[in-house]
Amino acid sequence: MRKKKHLTIEEKRDWLAEVFRDPDGIYSQADKFKAMVEDTRLAELEAQKEAPQEQKPPEIPADILAHLPPPLR
Repeated sequence: MRKKKHLTIEEKRDWLAEVFRDPDGIYSQADKFKAMVEDTRLAELEAQKEAPQEQKPPEIPADILAHLPPPLR
């Protein structure tokens, strides 16, 4: 089996969680903050993947559209 080149999002988030929860004091507060920001970004990417890609706009009833003025030319 070929060795993977890249980490999955879950693996990255696990590593960032270790940095953020650093009990040994290896990482600075700035490193922990950066880990938190990056983890949030990765969580948003996961949420976008899970959400339906194409959402149709809501249908506007014809009686409401009838009240609109004609388009400007």
